[in-house]
Amino acid sequence: MRDDRFIRAYQRVSPSPEARKAMLAHVLASREAPVQTGGKRRAVSFGRLLPAACTAAVLLCMFTVPQLFTVEEAPVVIQQVAPGADSPNGMRKTMNYNGLRYVFLENGAAYDLDPSVLSQTLGTLNYDIQQAPETYGFADCAASFAVGGTVYQIDGYDPAFRLAVEWEGQYYIAQCVDTLDGSPLELSRYFDAANLRNRTKEIQICDHAGRNVLCTFTADDAAELLSLLPRAVPAELTNEEYQEIARAQRSGGSYQLVFRMEDSTSYTMYVIPSLSVVSAGDNYYHMPDEYAQQLQDMFSGIPQALLPMG
Repeated sequence: MRDDRFIRAYQRVSPSPEARKAMLAHVLASREAPVQTGGKRRAVSFGRLLPAACTAAVLLCMFTVPQLFTVEEAPVVIQQVAPGADSPNGMRKTMNYNGLRYVFLENGAAYDLDPSVLSQTLGTLNYDIQQAPETYGFADCAASFAVGGTVYQIDGYDPAFRLAVEWEGQYYIAQCVDTLDGSPLELSRYFDAANLRNRTKEIQICDHAGRNVLCTFTADDAAELLSLLPRAVPAELTNEEYQEIARAQRSGGSYQLVFRMEDSTSYTMYVIPSLSVVSAGDNYYHMPDEYAQQLQDMFSGIPQALLPMG
């Protein structure tokens, strides 16, 4: 079956009619032209010229016909190989590095990470937070899980978003949720570090508990939300505001956002459009007044049922 794209591409490098006439005349003249070799005259055979002409034509096509497709490198896919589990004492599985607090994904699930994607060794988790929470709770290279593990940077990831930890032959991924000194974690800088704009394939809008997917944002809707959320600024909430947030979570006013990323992992955060509140990691943020209505409009047609009590 003919490929019209190839034919069109080849036509662009075909010689003009005048050039074809000149080439034919040259070949015919060469067929009878004598060549001086060792003092004797002999004719050049057309059959000997044909292979060389064919070779030249093939080379011409190789170097002048435009490439019809490009091979794109597939993104690295990170697969979970063993589920996480709750700590016996209920303590969250965390680690500290470079002034930031991280939580192990999926409660300490193990992942199939190829060592070739671990670009740089960053340190060792030397201190056990569970043994001395007051001493090590805010210390760098301390952890409540995988103590003794080696910390690595993952190719393509900013360490301010995610790190890898190798411990007892397994690989784990830790994700930043807060600072250690209590200073604000700027959401705009966090989004840049996570590179969510380029990594996200779609955003699932779920109820607060994440039990039901209410709708999915793709293309323009996802791009709009990804541009809007980083505009939220750190919030210092009052007791009354915390109570309002709790009521919104129970009454169906809070949405869980699940960012499905190219590497098969996901990132989760929450929004309460009616209160202009955004929750990411361990922090709350306020959407500025000039963007609050835009946030509400994006979720106005996504109702959800009340969460069951008890």
